Order: sequence, then C-alpha cells, then structure tokens
Amino acid sequence: MLIRSAKPEDAELIGSIRVAAWQAAYRGFMPDTYLASLDPGANLDELRAALRAENPPFTLRIAETEGQPIAFSILGKPRYNADQSIAELWALNVHPTHWRKGAGQQLVRQVLLDAKEQKFVSVELWCIQGNLAAQRLYEICGFVPNSQVRTTSSLTGYPLHELAYTYAL
Repeated sequence: MLIRSAKPEDAELIGSIRVAAWQAAYRGFMPDTYLASLDPGANLDELRAALRAENPPFTLRIAETEGQPIAFSILGKPRYNADQSIAELWALNVHPTHWRKGAGQQLVRQVLLDAKEQKFVSVELWCIQGNLAAQRLYEICGFVPNSQVRTTSSLTGYPLHELAYTYAL
C-alpha cells in the first residue's frame, strides 16, 4: 500500500470514496434519505483549487493499492475553537471494499507524522458516538477519548452526537 499526497486529479475519486464510506458507515446515524442524496461530485472544484494552492489549508493523503486510490485522510487546523498548537483529523474515509485491511491505520500513522512535522503538539478528532469500528481504530492507533462530547448538525443538517479523541505527539 502506498500513502501519497493528493493531487487535483484525485478529486473525483476522493468524492466517490467519501460517499461510499459515508453510505456504509453512517447508516443508522444519519437518515437514509440524506445518505442516498450524497453527491460524489459536490465541492470538487473547491477541492481541486485547494490542492493546486501553494499552501493549502490542509494536508490530504491518499492510500492506494495497485495504483488505485482506496482511502484518504485530511489533516488541518481545528474547525472549532482550539489552541493553535492542536491539529484536527478532519476526515478519514476508507472505501468499504477495503475496510479492515490496514488502510485506515496506515493513514492515521501518516497523519501523526505530518502533524509532528508541522510542529503541532497534539491531534484531535471527532467521532460519531456509537461508530464502534471507527472508535476502535482510533483507540488502536493511540487516540484516547478526552471527555469532550458535542451534538452538532452543521455538517449534515441532522444532529450527530460526537466524542472527541486526542493523540499527544
């Protein structure tokens, strides 16, 4: 498996992976009608532009096997009020056909290396409460729940109950 930086031409595959991962992982957490309405082509022009930028606002990594992208991660500054020394794992999406084959763990390891290289002191993430597969992955990778919880609807329009996890670098 190869982990590499995303390129603008990866945008369509990133959109497809995101939708497939969400539709499989979030059933029961989000309404089926919302999941069915997800568009793999949404916001791809913005994503391409950010990936072309000299200093994009995030680090987007791709995991691929045999030249085929199967997963991605996005690391950036927190999208919530937090100290500037903290990074946030914005997204970790693995295509369901590749779940439990190591892509998620390898991407998390790369995220931690990237955060350390960018001089962050810790990485935080928010995980939907009850998404046991994701919670186990993060805990296996060394993240610990930090007792923060929130209910937010800003991403989907539907309330999601989330737990915060931290990894001290």
